Amino acid sequence: MRRQELASDIRIVGEIAITGAKKGSSMSGQAASAERGRIQGAKYDFMASYNRTWPHAYFRAHLALDYMIPDRAKPIFERIFADYRRVRNKTRLKIIDVGCSYGINAALLRTDLDLDDLYAAYLGPSGSLSRRKEIEHRAFFRNRGLRDDIQFVGVDPSFRAVHYALDLGLLEAGVTADLETRDLTLKERCALADADILISTGCVGYATEATFARVYEASATSRPWVVAFAMHPFSYDDIGAALRGFSLEPRLVERFRQRQRRFSTPMERQAILKAMGKLGIDDRLERTTGYIYASCYISAPPGEVV
Repeated sequence: MRRQELASDIRIVGEIAITGAKKGSSMSGQAASAERGRIQGAKYDFMASYNRTWPHAYFRAHLALDYMIPDRAKPIFERIFADYRRVRNKTRLKIIDVGCSYGINAALLRTDLDLDDLYAAYLGPSGSLSRRKEIEHRAFFRNRGLRDDIQFVGVDPSFRAVHYALDLGLLEAGVTADLETRDLTLKERCALADADILISTGCVGYATEATFARVYEASATSRPWVVAFAMHPFSYDDIGAALRGFSLEPRLVERFRQRQRRFSTPMERQAILKAMGKLGIDDRLERTTGYIYASCYISAPPGEVV
């Protein structure tokens, strides 16, 4: 059963170096925080399904809005992982997933599954993961042949979601902390050390430069790359500036822009388009398709990303 059927049942060109704020987006830290708060207040809130013991409500809420960014990001991550292996001459990779939730990116990148497979498994009437049986969930992913050349560490304040992914073996370790408000503990820093690549598909706007700087600093000695998707209209400028402080070169890769999800309501559409206009972000795709898009940013030491 594919995504459209389930939904009814449950009622790219060049790179741009980021050298400063985009046109129309230059504002003080206080103003940027206020604008981010207004955007968060206007967009759909998934929080009611975000920290439960089981991920079924999370998948149901995302399917209702045709949430697809982890699926769209998978081939891009795979391409970048291959580039990293070639540049750094490494085989086994340690990936930090910032905003990992229930380990969705790990599940997709360590198996041949796509997001439709997960929607069907969790939400289909006879789906393999439709019952709340931990032994069945663990066996499902084990039987898909979880890759062991990619190790995932998850970072997310939703401790139940992270613990689910840990119990199933999707994550090697997890940091369940709100890094907007506090520093990492020694144990948490050790879990993040020696990372190869930091990724994120859905947390920019909730996680700011404070979180990304703390996570990166913990693994800075290994000089990891950072690959993040930022949903429009959230700005990546402050995160990019923080990463430049670690001598990385952040780049907006236009050809890797991807759909994130549908607008939830006309009110959300109006608010997001208004914010995009204020920030000088091209909104033609959003106006034409009815989907919100996410821009892809890659940050690496000078000369490493080809």
